[in-house]
Amino acid sequence: MLSQIITSIIKRNEPATIAPLGTSVVSGRVLPHQIDYNLHMNNAKYLNILERSRWVLFRENGWFRHFFNKRLNLVVASLEITFIRELNLFSKYEVHTRIMSWDEKYVYFEHRIMVKGKLCGHALVKMAGIRKGKRAFCAEICDTVGIDYQDATAYTVIDHWAAMTQAKRDI
Repeated sequence: MLSQIITSIIKRNEPATIAPLGTSVVSGRVLPHQIDYNLHMNNAKYLNILERSRWVLFRENGWFRHFFNKRLNLVVASLEITFIRELNLFSKYEVHTRIMSWDEKYVYFEHRIMVKGKLCGHALVKMAGIRKGKRAFCAEICDTVGIDYQDATAYTVIDHWAAMTQAKRDI
């Protein structure tokens, strides 16, 4: 991840290559250090490729520059992943990453892990804004990156996820 941070800092003033709410595509290949004894990608390694994909998204859509200038950061608050098909050793894959929506507290991301056009994994990530150790709410984040806070799209899956999260707290 250090390489992603350094690359992002170096490239922070480059123009955005996708729309602020566009989809970023990152390609990769399953390497020997990423596999488990079944010879497919270890579940924990998915988190690394998703993290890398979000860093690339932030560079490509221009958000990193704004975050860097305002000393704003997004941190993972929750993650839900579904493994649909295995990624075998040396498989070439793509991770399609986009910002789905936001609410008062969180920004929601979607990752689609694809091999040859087939969905192999799907993840939803909920991230919270932090600045100087305190919560940065999404209205401020939207203002910082130049999107309209009111333009958030409602998704049933996010509502269900919030209900599941609340149910876990009630256990």
